Amino acid sequence: MKLNLFESESIANLYPLTLTRPAADLRVGILTIAEKWQKHLGASAFGFETRDHLSQKFTLLENPDLYINGHLLPNKPLVESISKLTDGQALYHNKVLLAAKGHIAHNIEFSGDISLIERPYHIFKLNHQEILADYELITAGRTSANISNSNTVFGKHTVFLEEGASMECATLNTNDGPIYIGKNAEIMEGSIVRGPLAMCEGAKLKLGTKVYGATTLGPYCNVGGEVNNIVMHGYSNKGHDGFLGNAVLGEWCNIGADTNCSNLKNTYDEVKVWNYATSKFERSGQQFCGLIMGDHSKCGINTMFNTGTVVGVACNLFGAGFPRQFVPDFSWGGASGFVPHQMPAVEKTAQLVMVRRSKEFNAVERDILHWIYNNYTPAS
Repeated sequence: MKLNLFESESIANLYPLTLTRPAADLRVGILTIAEKWQKHLGASAFGFETRDHLSQKFTLLENPDLYINGHLLPNKPLVESISKLTDGQALYHNKVLLAAKGHIAHNIEFSGDISLIERPYHIFKLNHQEILADYELITAGRTSANISNSNTVFGKHTVFLEEGASMECATLNTNDGPIYIGKNAEIMEGSIVRGPLAMCEGAKLKLGTKVYGATTLGPYCNVGGEVNNIVMHGYSNKGHDGFLGNAVLGEWCNIGADTNCSNLKNTYDEVKVWNYATSKFERSGQQFCGLIMGDHSKCGINTMFNTGTVVGVACNLFGAGFPRQFVPDFSWGGASGFVPHQMPAVEKTAQLVMVRRSKEFNAVERDILHWIYNNYTPAS
């Protein structure tokens, strides 16, 4: 079976995270949305129906067996209904297309519950349920690697270590959810963790890190200090002291030492968050909402972020004070103001950062950033 995952016309509601990836490449729980559907449906391959500037990196499969909504999270009744589709049938929920097989000739209404990722903050909001679901999917029928006796582990859920994972002198509480430690991931001494926690391949918790669930560290992310209900997509760092909560970071981000982000307003009011599609702040329905940061963005030491701050792609933030709550893509500066982060400087940093993780800043990656730069960079 082959799958293509499509995205909605309102994809800009998920910017800046989906400026550099399709909706189905967003990570929620342990897996990306595309990976979830591949495992649930036993697909041999998947592709992406996405925007032109992403199509060289995220390719479309020819003659797929199924089309799946790339914003949609699987659940068992939904997977069962999609598995039963025959040629020409499409599955809908309240006029939202969920899945289709072949050319649509007949619509079927799905009456069960669904979860859609339609805003960046939905990622951390739904991360608890998705870690539990992915954990069950990934670990079913398998045995964890051995857990060293130097650790203290307690609670009603389990801990699963993949091959090569290491953990010494850590305290793990699984009462609220399981803890998944991926291949070659590491939890260093003195770390204190409350599940659910997902650490993907090569991720690290630094010495004495404090983690509250539900938190996901994508591949090769490094985390220190204190975090609560965050999702980091991959190759991003928050390696030092400071607090980050109810947040989503893209890839190749770096959070400077002693950076802190508010995730709750002093008034305890609902947080408003910038929306790219409407170019204004919108009500999020969330009392807790911290930082949303696009790919390749960085902040210097002692940076302070207000509640619900959105930072675009390839920004470089530094200096005293609070940057404003929306920082446009390719911004350079801080609380005192911004100038455009010029493309040659962005490329130089990206090359230096990616080679450290044995990745190449190639022409495809460069073209994606150039497209964003040409379409979203603020005027100087």
